[in-house]
Amino acid sequence: MSVFAIAWKTLRARRAAFAGAFTALFCGAAVITASGILLESGVRSTVPPERYAGADVMVGGNQTLRIPGGDLTVAERLPERVTLPSEVRDAVAAVPGVRAAVGDYDVPVAIAPVEGDAVVPAAPRVTAAHGWDSAVLGPFSPDEGRAPESDSEVVLDAALAAAVGVSPGDEVRIVAAAAPAVYRVAGTVTAPPGAPLERSHTVFLTPAEAARLSGHPGRFDAVGVLAEDGADPGALARSIEDAVPEVTTYTGTAAGRLEFADVAASRSLLTLVAASFGGMAMLVSLFVVAITLALSVHQRRREFAVLRAIGSTPRQIRRLVVGEALLVAAFGGVLGCLPGIVLADVLRGLFARIGVVPDDLPLAVGPLPPLVAVLLVAGTAALGGLATAHRPARISPVEALREAAVDGGEPPRWRRTAGAVCLGAGAVAALTPLYVRGEVGAAGTGSAALLMVIGLALLGPVVPRRLVRLLGAPLRGGRVTGFLAAANSEAGARRTGSALVPLVLAIGFTVTLVYTQSTLAAAAVAQTREGLAADLVLADTGSGGVAAEVVEEVRSTPGVAVVTSVTPTTVFVPFTVFEDRDLAALPARGVDPDGLAATVDLGIADGDIAELRGDAVAMERSQAELLGRGVGDTVEMYLGDGTPVELTLVATYERGIGFGTVTLPREVLEGRTTALPGRLLVRTAEDADPAAVAAALDALGERHPTLSLVDRDGFASGARAEAALAGWVNLVGLAVILGYIAIAVVNTLVMATAGRSREFALLRLVGMSRWQVLRVAGWEALLLVGAAALLGTAVAVLPLAALGTGLLGVPLPAGPPLVYPAVVAGAALLGVLSVLVPTWACLRGRPVEAVGVRE
Repeated sequence: MSVFAIAWKTLRARRAAFAGAFTALFCGAAVITASGILLESGVRSTVPPERYAGADVMVGGNQTLRIPGGDLTVAERLPERVTLPSEVRDAVAAVPGVRAAVGDYDVPVAIAPVEGDAVVPAAPRVTAAHGWDSAVLGPFSPDEGRAPESDSEVVLDAALAAAVGVSPGDEVRIVAAAAPAVYRVAGTVTAPPGAPLERSHTVFLTPAEAARLSGHPGRFDAVGVLAEDGADPGALARSIEDAVPEVTTYTGTAAGRLEFADVAASRSLLTLVAASFGGMAMLVSLFVVAITLALSVHQRRREFAVLRAIGSTPRQIRRLVVGEALLVAAFGGVLGCLPGIVLADVLRGLFARIGVVPDDLPLAVGPLPPLVAVLLVAGTAALGGLATAHRPARISPVEALREAAVDGGEPPRWRRTAGAVCLGAGAVAALTPLYVRGEVGAAGTGSAALLMVIGLALLGPVVPRRLVRLLGAPLRGGRVTGFLAAANSEAGARRTGSALVPLVLAIGFTVTLVYTQSTLAAAAVAQTREGLAADLVLADTGSGGVAAEVVEEVRSTPGVAVVTSVTPTTVFVPFTVFEDRDLAALPARGVDPDGLAATVDLGIADGDIAELRGDAVAMERSQAELLGRGVGDTVEMYLGDGTPVELTLVATYERGIGFGTVTLPREVLEGRTTALPGRLLVRTAEDADPAAVAAALDALGERHPTLSLVDRDGFASGARAEAALAGWVNLVGLAVILGYIAIAVVNTLVMATAGRSREFALLRLVGMSRWQVLRVAGWEALLLVGAAALLGTAVAVLPLAALGTGLLGVPLPAGPPLVYPAVVAGAALLGVLSVLVPTWACLRGRPVEAVGVRE
């Protein structure tokens, strides 16, 4: 008979014994499947094109950055649109099978009706403008009026015209780069059948006017291809990429990725979040599965002792345990994939609700994530079964029978060594925020807590036995129920340790993760408040930035002393680890260097910020040290659209969380697609009336309807809101992990308690009542949660103290103080109920019958 046949018979005969392992594998597969689907959706998901619905092939720049010397895994998605020169359009047009190649400008604008010289008091509608020559990519044609013939004319889609309340012959005010201009509506268009404009509206200008407003005339945001009759779009796309290697082609629904910038950004964010959350979820779930399997094998130690006594070989024991684990994993893994798909959809809905992904971005559900989930849980089950079967398989039959009667012994040397290594690695990871500030350093905090919990689990009964002995000392001198609880907890150190680890994970991991997010948010707000020297802030709310003439208009406002324009962006810095090249994506700000010290105090640590001109750069101090760069060194980096630059480091500073890790002169960004500033920091003159300056800038905002004015407190509130949004993004993913940990707590404690039915029956037979046995179990549960609270707190103390010291200057995290007692109380309630409820269930039957039940 094969080992799987025997394992199958064992599973059928002992279904209750394997219920806990099945639950852990089932939930683990669900979590891994959900994270895999989110990751796949970030890679493949898109929405159908609308303006590009009539194009056979769409051509865009290569949005993936790769560096010389990096392997295939070293790649970053560029956050800024890579534009295409007109020579690329001409090269695409020369490819056989192309009937026409049309360049398209995508210009962010806001639109509002006008009455005389005043804007109707209504919020401008944010949309995008394009050249009329790209209308054929819809295709669009006028259904009322005509095409624009002069640069002062515009064509709107019919729905937008109705929403704004205009028709052909009326005037509208279009705001591009915060600069308004009046255009006459020449006509309206209706979306072609099958491609309704559901996600956005469309504004068409003359090709020359669209090129001027884009800020990069002669460089298109995309090129649309109309194929000759009979040409296959897929084959044509491949021919275009062969002829013009620096481009990426899109066909069918994939063109929506090129058309909609929010979809592209959301896919990138979803990929990043899913990879981060998925990696953590995978590690936690596999760790929990291993613990559960170890407890399951430990509860059957008497059975394995008998098998050894009747002649089973160590190899047979190991094969039996691994076979059982694989069978349970097969059922749990396959069945867990189905709720994993539902969980992924719930997470996508939550991300959409907090505004980080579009509502209409669908999930991409393929066979790969469930397959990976099944393989991972099966592999973990096999490895976990092999590891837990090692001891009962290798010891002698006599020793096996002795250990089956007495729950004792020390863990093997390799486990003690591995546990010590994990604790040491956790301590080192906990200190990361002291040397690396920002999210990179904070990432080490959660990893540190998890490593420490793994270290405690590997140490086995060593720590629980000593801690329970200390906590149970007062109970030993009390009533018999307290004495028995203390003695049982210490004698069953292995069982206690298995039940303790999920509780420690629940407390330590939850407290660490929640306070990490709140501390990061507090650091961002604190650095913003301390570093912002400007009195007022003007921000563009939807027209693509602030044009140079608008900046000069703000500078010329009476009472304004200094105006610093700020362009948010992202840069990529190559670095080398063990001779392997990699990329670091860093938040950056492009600024006007003139008068920068009057509006922003970056907390200069070394160098001189006044030298931030030309090919210069300033960096947050710890990040510069991590990259091995000092003042005067050359820093190689890539801008947000992939443009390589070499800059000289002229200063390092402390306030990188509030103002970005990298600060560049804005002239370095000139010519980029997002070179326009998004914010203006305004410092008033010393002899000026701040209220009068604010009123003047507020009046300027009426002439430039996309500009909003806030004071320093309002700017700090905006920083708090951005940090809170980032925190919610992380906590949504982490909530799934914490929910899985809670299930693991209940599952493990119920397994450990239900396996003691014969022990409870024996206590009844020697004269104890049901309530006395329940009190014994209650005291044991309190000892367990007390030990878990102490260990969970110890796990969280060092990482959070280092995080608070590194980011806030004090060894305390920021955040609601009630989080810690709430987490401990919740874990305690969960632990006590998970012990008492199965104990009560075990006591319902007659003790004589319970004693006779097979283990």
